[in-house]
Amino acid sequence: MILYFSSTGNCKYAAERIAARTGDQVMSITDAWQSENFSIRPEKGESLGFVLPTYFGVLPTIVTEFLEKAELRLTEGSYVYTVDTYGFHYGNVAAELAKILRRKTGREQDADFLLQSVDNWVPNFDLTDETYVQSALDKADELLSGIIEGIVQKKRVRVKGEWPAPMLLMMKKAYKKASQTKNFTVNDSCVGCGQCAAQCPTRAITMTEGRPVWSKANCTLCLGCLHVCPKNAIAYTKATVGHGQYYNPKTTR
Repeated sequence: MILYFSSTGNCKYAAERIAARTGDQVMSITDAWQSENFSIRPEKGESLGFVLPTYFGVLPTIVTEFLEKAELRLTEGSYVYTVDTYGFHYGNVAAELAKILRRKTGREQDADFLLQSVDNWVPNFDLTDETYVQSALDKADELLSGIIEGIVQKKRVRVKGEWPAPMLLMMKKAYKKASQTKNFTVNDSCVGCGQCAAQCPTRAITMTEGRPVWSKANCTLCLGCLHVCPKNAIAYTKATVGHGQYYNPKTTR
């Protein structure tokens, strides 16, 4: 079983490639969250993989909340691993997941793999730079091939958190502040298609009189709404204007 959370396709693509090699079932955390399917019970000896992105160096809030509600059951012989995708800093995602697993199942994961890919945090990265995007995709493909072989061989490698506790606390506070939906705006090119609301994993967007309205104070900050908009009408602060949109071209939404 492979659980993944993906808004711009990097984790989805990685999960699909792993599954193609291992034959494991793939489950979207977004789909499971929205359908309230919190049962994670691998069969005896079945591997359990988590393919997750790094937000501000920590787990996305939807992932943390899903795992806290999940009915996690690990059988004897289960190989548990994480694949952490990131653009610049990988942070403490693996360490955070280890704490949750230890508390809920009495054990941590057996392996952590780091997958550097396209950094689609548009406030800082210009995704209209096709050379950067293609170079990052090519590098990620090469890294992923090695990761997949490590998973097949059930390698046991662990990654320490990148930051000490004070830095981690600071990043968590920064993530919470940044996830305030008041940071989103919509310009007049919006056609009211509703794609932003449909893709929002935490259902923080509602359509009101043909316009998207962020109806929750905070979201998980995946920026999927920005990247999916066919008119590029959504901005997350002025820093994202003109920085383009992204979805991994090697998978589908």
